[in-house]
Amino acid sequence: MLSEQKFREELQKFVEQMSQNKWNWQLKENGKYARETHLETLSSGKIVSADIHILYNSTYQVPTLWFNFFENNGAPIPFEEVVRDILKIPESEESDSSLRQRISHYEHPILGVLYYNIHPCNTEKIMKELKTDSYLISWLSVYGQQLGLRLPDSLKVH
Repeated sequence: MLSEQKFREELQKFVEQMSQNKWNWQLKENGKYARETHLETLSSGKIVSADIHILYNSTYQVPTLWFNFFENNGAPIPFEEVVRDILKIPESEESDSSLRQRISHYEHPILGVLYYNIHPCNTEKIMKELKTDSYLISWLSVYGQQLGLRLPDSLKVH
């Protein structure tokens, strides 16, 4: 478990480390969350905008990854298209542990609009298995890769 104060300290460190590696993470709402945006080209050639947030989940006391993908006109991309074309999860992957089963579509706790998130129910268990000095770097190395976020080699957990 991670206290909200420790999360904010870790988030500040994380954003500083990522900016040194030329990533576009920014603190928002006085350090309540971090945001990263980028463009992605799908296999169809369509270019979409990705909006990724790291927020603290006070119920589970862990970080949570919130995300959404948008068309050029600002319209959110439907869930099935996100799953198929962005996350590339096969329809046959329907086990309880699959990423598809762990993605929720809820109102973003700060923005008040619908965003996807990866449910944090297993985060504490996973993070206990990782021995690290940088909690959020380790966490993102697990959860970020599910969204195609690859850490710079200089930050990878060994």
